[in-house]
Amino acid sequence: MSTVTEEPPTQNTSACKEMPGPVKEHELLQKFVGEWESEGEAFMAPGQPPTKLKGVESSHLIGGFWFVAQIKSTLPDFPYEQILTIGYDPAKKKYIGTVIDSMTSHIWQYEGMFDVTGNILTWETEGPVPSPQTPSKFREVTELKGPDHKVFTSSILGPDGSWNTFMTINIRRKK
Repeated sequence: MSTVTEEPPTQNTSACKEMPGPVKEHELLQKFVGEWESEGEAFMAPGQPPTKLKGVESSHLIGGFWFVAQIKSTLPDFPYEQILTIGYDPAKKKYIGTVIDSMTSHIWQYEGMFDVTGNILTWETEGPVPSPQTPSKFREVTELKGPDHKVFTSSILGPDGSWNTFMTINIRRKK
């Protein structure tokens, strides 16, 4: 009785070496990496007082291409979690990203750009608002105020064509 020993398939490592690496635009994502704590407020309904928000963020880069963050916060009465990705698409010459969260089954898809200073990322998406459940346009901005402080704002496009900021969060690096 003879046994046949199969050799494992060989990996084509030269194909991996030929893949293009991160470009200079990917380097800006490093500024976001780290362990962060956040405090902010959101206006959940017109005429109502703001809802206070608190949370934590843990983030890292994957291969120098993708920023990935897990964000956990507590809204009044329930915990909230989201996964954020940000990358740079050299073909589109834009930053792209996604957000999935614990409140909806919608995957948010973003496109945007950093300003000339490399400290303000502005990007837009479209998705449902809770009431009425209709698609709306959103603009989100993350401004790096310094190496240990960033400010996130989220705005929704109103019927009159103006952007209405409904959420502002101060995010500080854990010490």
